[in-house]
Amino acid sequence: MTAAPTILDLWSELVDARTGIVRELRELLVDDDDPPFVHYLSYSSHTEAFGYLPNFGNNGGVGASPAAAIAKALGEAVERYCSAMFDYDDLTWSTFRGLGEPATPPDAFALYTSAQYDAPGFPWRRFDVDTPVAWVRGTSLVSGEAVLVPAPFVYVPYHYQRSRSDTPVTQPISTGLACGVSFENAALSALCEVVERDAFTLMWQARLRRPRIPCSSLPGDLLDLVERYHSVGLVVHLVDISTDVACPTVLSVAEGFAPTSPALAVAAASHPAPGVATRKSLEELAHTRKFAAQVMDFLPPVPVDVEGGHPAVDGQRAHLRFYCPQESKAAARFAWSGDSEVAMDEVRGAADGGLDTLVAEVSATGEDVIAFDLTTPDIADLGLRVVRVVVPGFHPLQMGHANRCLGGRRLATMPGRLGAAAPWAPEHDNPYPHPFP
Repeated sequence: MTAAPTILDLWSELVDARTGIVRELRELLVDDDDPPFVHYLSYSSHTEAFGYLPNFGNNGGVGASPAAAIAKALGEAVERYCSAMFDYDDLTWSTFRGLGEPATPPDAFALYTSAQYDAPGFPWRRFDVDTPVAWVRGTSLVSGEAVLVPAPFVYVPYHYQRSRSDTPVTQPISTGLACGVSFENAALSALCEVVERDAFTLMWQARLRRPRIPCSSLPGDLLDLVERYHSVGLVVHLVDISTDVACPTVLSVAEGFAPTSPALAVAAASHPAPGVATRKSLEELAHTRKFAAQVMDFLPPVPVDVEGGHPAVDGQRAHLRFYCPQESKAAARFAWSGDSEVAMDEVRGAADGGLDTLVAEVSATGEDVIAFDLTTPDIADLGLRVVRVVVPGFHPLQMGHANRCLGGRRLATMPGRLGAAAPWAPEHDNPYPHPFP
């Protein structure tokens, strides 16, 4: 039996300056204060040439080896290519009340509070049963049935259409988008990312102190990754931020001390196997830190303590720039200052690590898991699949501090279940921006 091809086996079909999904792939050299990981950049072809929205053209991947970094850079280019290829005329335009088939109810999504909607200049509108939006059909991995979800939760980029009464109900983001060698492979990666972002935002917005993972408890291959940070004077903090889902989520923090490089960089990853989640988090951490260092070079500092909710933190780069100066550490120190510890081999993993098991875990929280196969025909011909997974009630990670979601069932209830000293409430939300790009 022939093994399924990996994305690296498809290099000649994917990469070509004139006709490739990826126009160019090149290595990004590390600086003398970067931990020694391998960084690759990929530049995608332009989807607007086919009459669609312009996709995100610049992509990156970081790994402990060239193969890992290249695979990530190619995979990100492919998933963003597919996620931009849709036709507005193929969407279902309606209110929830006017639909004649199963759809996700508006109140199932973790969005905003009335106070946020009523704030002057707030860009998002209330989403209720009479709000006109565009819908796209997916498949519930819980019931197996078709179900509609608003298109801005699925496609990226997504531009709201004023001429069609397309109400801007959320910020379109890429969480839950993944490329894989099969539907199951891609859907598992996508669902893991949804679990990760939910775990991080719950921890961050409620300022939860979660159990630390001592680096001394790591196996040799993971300890090697940590030592790469130590070799350039950085301190690594690992934290188990897992929630009620039996899928380990590991937060990693790189703490720097030189005024010429970022004071903090943060990453997180989820996977049914704790070791895999830790590896993914540590590799992503190198990527985030490199991005933060670049932002530090060309953006002015963002004020750390200001009145009015940090209006300057309005996008990816500003989130990173906020945590470049040393004085920003005080805003994030809670994240790695928990009183308890859990050894790496004590982090609770999933039973078998498969997609069905993780879907069952998420379903047990009362949420649906809805998958969208976004694979374009040319990508399908290569044996790859691109899947978007939406878990409506899991908390999203938005860009721009004012865009953070203060609504939703999980943010109101999970902090207490995870050990918060007091119940969370919108007025007690973390006043500082998150450090994710």
